[in-house]
Amino acid sequence: MKRGVTLILSLMLALCLVQGAAAADFVDSVADVDPASGDLAPGEQVIVHVIVKLTGSGENTFDTNDELEAYTELVDPEWDYTILVNSQGIPKHTTSRYVRLLGWDLAYPDTNEVSVDYTLVGKVPTVTQTTDVALFRLRQLDANGNIPSGGELLIERTVINPGDVDKIRDLREEQITELRASIDEYTALGVNVAQAEQLFQQADDKIDQSKTASYSQANVLLADAGTLIEQAEASLEDAYAGKLIDDAQLTIDKVNSDITYFINNRSMSGDTRVTAIQNKVALSETQMSQAKDFRDNKDYYQSRLNANEAQLTANEALTMSTELRKNIGEGGLLPDFSGLGTYVIIIVAVVIIAGIGFVVYRRFTKWDELG
Repeated sequence: MKRGVTLILSLMLALCLVQGAAAADFVDSVADVDPASGDLAPGEQVIVHVIVKLTGSGENTFDTNDELEAYTELVDPEWDYTILVNSQGIPKHTTSRYVRLLGWDLAYPDTNEVSVDYTLVGKVPTVTQTTDVALFRLRQLDANGNIPSGGELLIERTVINPGDVDKIRDLREEQITELRASIDEYTALGVNVAQAEQLFQQADDKIDQSKTASYSQANVLLADAGTLIEQAEASLEDAYAGKLIDDAQLTIDKVNSDITYFINNRSMSGDTRVTAIQNKVALSETQMSQAKDFRDNKDYYQSRLNANEAQLTANEALTMSTELRKNIGEGGLLPDFSGLGTYVIIIVAVVIIAGIGFVVYRRFTKWDELG
């Protein structure tokens, strides 16, 4: 029993020690970089200003067994740093990549306010490929080199390899050439390319500007150009799908006009040929609706497929309606009787027979009157 209690107490003590070592003894209160944003190019000067406030460990402002290590990957670093105790301190200077401060230099009674003010000036290193570089890294390290939770502050920035920028520019020039060809092709098809043309010009201007800009600026310009090219390509696809939909709609409207003529002007609402045309145009309208939905969802390929199908179906309906109008003629004031077939023949025969019978009857009646 006594061994069990001892074991539990030992575990609790170990947990307390782990928790005590798990928390960092500093927080950053200032972290500024100049340039403030964007990618960097080799040789570019960078200024980093960081102030960390020591938050304490036990009764001291910092753990005496730990150390505070600042590091940079910048070339030719110039460090100016000051340990401030109640806003007072002596500035120090170094050109090393590392600035290490021992815990004994940072541990003051926790009634004091202690902070460390770092100012770093350096140049961006040359890189063989575009990658992230540590401009400033601050770590709290214990005697074993371990870092407590929250015990690291890292400021990174992407550094551009000039060769990568040149490759991107070559790619953008290929893309802009292909875009020019697509715009010309769609123009020949009667597609409205006004928006794509405007985006093309903006992208082309940015590619030209990148040729005389710094590598970091060129990288931004070329990224913008890539976005504009993508927008122009999407605009072309949208405009092309829209044209196919509009063309099919014109054919559908023509067929519907013929159907209205057959029903209202020629009284052919029950004619099977008119019904067949109505069914055909209804299918075309369904395909048209699907084409519009795909276009709204930016699925331009499928939209074009459905619009083409709608056009083909509408063309078939138009051919049927055109042939029917030709067969029935203009019609004048009389309704069209074509399509009634056998019924018309029977009716005509009955009328003729009735007419002949009436004439014969009148003759016999006249003879009787004459005696």
